[in-house]
Amino acid sequence: MDIRLLKTFCAVAKLENITQAAELLAFTQPTVSAQIRTLEEHFGVQLFERIGKKLYITDAGRFLIDPSEKILKIYGETVTSMNCFSEVQYMRIGISSSYINSLLSPALRQLQKSGNTGKVNVEICLNSSCVLNGINNNQYDIGIVHDLITEKYLNTVMIHSEELVWAGHKKLIKDKKCSQLEDYPVINFRQGCTFRMLCDKLLQKHGLSSTFEYSDFDSVKNAMIEGLGIALLPRSVVENLNTDSDNFYLFNEGSKLEIPLFAITRKDKNLSATVHNLVKRLQENSSMI
Repeated sequence: MDIRLLKTFCAVAKLENITQAAELLAFTQPTVSAQIRTLEEHFGVQLFERIGKKLYITDAGRFLIDPSEKILKIYGETVTSMNCFSEVQYMRIGISSSYINSLLSPALRQLQKSGNTGKVNVEICLNSSCVLNGINNNQYDIGIVHDLITEKYLNTVMIHSEELVWAGHKKLIKDKKCSQLEDYPVINFRQGCTFRMLCDKLLQKHGLSSTFEYSDFDSVKNAMIEGLGIALLPRSVVENLNTDSDNFYLFNEGSKLEIPLFAITRKDKNLSATVHNLVKRLQENSSMI
């Protein structure tokens, strides 16, 4: 049933005059009369009686006023709520480590300046597998992960790759006569993340083991800043930490490893323009680093 029929009915019931109701609703008088007849046919009852030039509402019509007003109120509130969804784009992002924020935040800031971000939710996950689960459960619109995932139902795009370096605060290094990895405690990442697997590979090569282990990227970085030991970190992260008051030593022996980043989305999901623009921004920013 057309919701406008109830609106027309309420106007006629309130004014008790079809001509005045037509003027209020910006309809013609025949249109209003036709809508009332359609409503009467729908319910199978007479809603109004015309006696002479006077219009009278029936008992059935009088009963219909209250539910009609309630329906119209609910409909109006629903339209308002649905308009909020259409006006504000909502993007849900799952990332496999907090390191990704150093690349994600500039891209989101660019989208924000262009007025194309809408509402954004970013969730830091345990690892790439957790992000993938979130994509498959429709928890995220886009995932940004360290591992190459090539499922047939996914669009996987490489957005960044960066060299990993061994770094330590100079307050840790200054008392040492040499700068060999073996001379320093190692700060490692939690089990199960890509950084941990890469770090373990290098530790095995040098016959070393971890002294400290932390559950997230920021904690590893902060422990290195405090001088607890050396850590395997992306080069840009360490270079951005160097200031006049804080200096960090990069070991000459490179890791010869890089940490990649991939954007993953489902092929069968209807993605907003904001998601596509985010991937584009991430790729463009990566080429400038």
